[in-house]
Amino acid sequence: MHSNNILRSIRNDLPLHFVIKQLDKMAPYSKLIEGFLRFECPHCHQLRATVNPKNNLAHCFCCQNNINNIDLMMNIGYDFKQAVNILEKWLRQYNSK
Repeated sequence: MHSNNILRSIRNDLPLHFVIKQLDKMAPYSKLIEGFLRFECPHCHQLRATVNPKNNLAHCFCCQNNINNIDLMMNIGYDFKQAVNILEKWLRQYNSK
């Protein structure tokens, strides 16, 4: 089981833009619009999921869903444990830069 500190760090300290980059071809379509990273919402499939850089949380302005790193991974097919294990590895990579 993963500690609350790891889960918090995956959610808050691992930028969504880094996760999307790591996902490569599995990533949702994304682009920088008006200084904000926006990507295709995994729920409604509109390019309206916008990342708030202050809290590292994406909010879809079409369907009103919020998306964090773990949500994004689970929406492309990983289960919770797989998602957390991959994101924990990417967090170590991101922190070692």
